[in-house]
Amino acid sequence: MADHRDNWVPVSRNNPCPDRKVVWCGRVSDGALRTNDGGQFLHRLNDDPFTRNPPLPVYKIPSTQAKSPTQDWPALAERFANRAEEHRHRLSRQLGVSATALAALGVGWNIERFCWTFPERDASGQIIGIATRRRDGSKIRMKGGRTGLTYAADWDAGDGPILLVEGGSDTAALLTIGLSTVGRPSNCGGVDHLVGLLSGVDRNREIIVIGERDEKPDGKWPGRDGAVRTAKRLAEELERPIAWALPPDNAKDARGWLNAMPDLLADRLADLFLSGLETTVINPPIVIHPPKANGAVVDVGDWRDQMLQVRLRSLGCPGVYIDASTTGAGKSHVDHAVILRAMGREEAA
Repeated sequence: MADHRDNWVPVSRNNPCPDRKVVWCGRVSDGALRTNDGGQFLHRLNDDPFTRNPPLPVYKIPSTQAKSPTQDWPALAERFANRAEEHRHRLSRQLGVSATALAALGVGWNIERFCWTFPERDASGQIIGIATRRRDGSKIRMKGGRTGLTYAADWDAGDGPILLVEGGSDTAALLTIGLSTVGRPSNCGGVDHLVGLLSGVDRNREIIVIGERDEKPDGKWPGRDGAVRTAKRLAEELERPIAWALPPDNAKDARGWLNAMPDLLADRLADLFLSGLETTVINPPIVIHPPKANGAVVDVGDWRDQMLQVRLRSLGCPGVYIDASTTGAGKSHVDHAVILRAMGREEAA
């Protein structure tokens, strides 16, 4: 009996399938009449899925979804802060800070995400973003906002030093004991905002960047190194001395120090914190500002002629003469001309 495969013709790229025939295909399963034991699929050529249903061209449909509008951060922060007194008291007990300090910072409660909210501000006081703190202590910033500083409206009240701590909870800790405090968003962050905020501070008032004792096993110390870098940048930008220090009594941070202290009056705690700081002062680099022009503009050639005449009149007149001309005005050129003329006079004599 003849094998049923005797009527099948092998095909290839050079010997394609004849028209209106059936084929066994080892690749395409869609539309197959049946499958054999070898895993091949039976197709009728004119029923081939590639000829019967040719693929349609794919076009990228432009998105019609409008971009989300810019968030009104002040309004959002106010909504979170409203009716959040109970949640602030709960956080104050958890952190060991006063609820009054948290209220001064505008701390609120996001009922949708079950987290506390800390508004972050720019140098003008405008709220530009919101940081959040979950009940397990983890922190994250709300999307769409910008990183800013954490501070109360009266951050510069009083005449004591201004302390720049790291984070909202440390800010609340020092506010609890009545110290002038501004919270940085991270160990090195917020310097541009700080420059604007601190530019009007009396130059006799001390500014201290407070770091953290968070040394790592590999020797890295982000809290300390960030405080040093921040102090250096502020000293350069503000052109004034800036100090840095670590929390007293080997505490990890300002809140850790406060939590370890006995129940004393706020004034006494403030004195203990400040007296325990071992500050290192970073002086700004020397910057020479050129004098501002205070007269009419004079052509450099005319200016050199004037200098020459003044120098000639000074000959034989003992005294101290100061020439405050800027670099490039021609002082050396005039000196040379005066010397030549003086030598000529001596030869003539």
